[in-house]
Amino acid sequence: MAIIARRRAYSDVHPSRALQDPAGGVAPRVGMLVRLGLLLLLSPLARAQGPPPNAQGAQPNLDTVTVEARRRKELEHEVDHYVDSLTGHPRGEALARWDEPICPLVAGLPRQEGEFVLARLSQIASKAGAPLAGEKCDANLFVVLSNEPEVLLRKWWARDRRLFATHNGVGAIRTFLDTPRPVRVWYNAGVLSAEGLPASSGVTLGGLVSPTLGTSNIPTTTVHSASRLRYGAVPGLSSVIVVVDTRRLEGLNFGQLADYVGLIGLAQVRLDADPGSAPTILRLFRAAADRPAALSPWDEAFLASLYRSEQGSVMQLSGMEHAMLDSIAR
Repeated sequence: MAIIARRRAYSDVHPSRALQDPAGGVAPRVGMLVRLGLLLLLSPLARAQGPPPNAQGAQPNLDTVTVEARRRKELEHEVDHYVDSLTGHPRGEALARWDEPICPLVAGLPRQEGEFVLARLSQIASKAGAPLAGEKCDANLFVVLSNEPEVLLRKWWARDRRLFATHNGVGAIRTFLDTPRPVRVWYNAGVLSAEGLPASSGVTLGGLVSPTLGTSNIPTTTVHSASRLRYGAVPGLSSVIVVVDTRRLEGLNFGQLADYVGLIGLAQVRLDADPGSAPTILRLFRAAADRPAALSPWDEAFLASLYRSEQGSVMQLSGMEHAMLDSIAR
């Protein structure tokens, strides 16, 4: 087994004078011209000709325009459903993402395969615009493959409980340990200011002790300007643990696995998401006959919109959906 950590990288005559006689008065033929014009406009021939053709000599294809507009409207609903499904519809709060450099580590594979998965994860992060650490870094995105994931996770939990943030109690970690899946993921997220600055433990509840955090320090953030259009604090991923059950990888290749891990490792998503008809790598462990070969354009557009969004804005989610729609529809 090898452990591979990241080490890279568009009338010539003035109209007011056209019907004037040399003496400056209005010419007598004006009335005749007006009456002649009205007769022509009201003639059966003029009515039968219809509107003039366009510059190319053809009428606009309104049917095509209508179909395209209808399809875009359908795409809007599909994108909205896709994003809501993956993120759990977190209206009223920002989406978590990596705001500190990502340093992936792959363990449980031979060196060549591990290097391949590591390189692919770095490629996905770079394309999405996520921050990547330099050559020497401390791992914070752990990808571990094991044929006994339950045993591994229990030993890991017993040895280093600080690696699994349990601010909301241990119920979530129990579910994580006890629910068999081909791939499990645990997200540790800290609190940042809307400007991306880390929170400080500035408030202490004197005499109170938390069973999971020790002394009860409440994270606080500094808000430079209060606004209903911006969040006071946003979640930032500090570490992510991905555990893969190698017994359930039959029929898959390392490219598919790396892309699956790339999506769930770069964004806090629901593994049981129901994206509707949208194509996504999250279907990898569902119907074997319909397994995706790689990240779909929808998945790539989701990651890119996440890392290019303004995380502190209350319009982050809708902005992401518009960016995704523009990317997919073009």
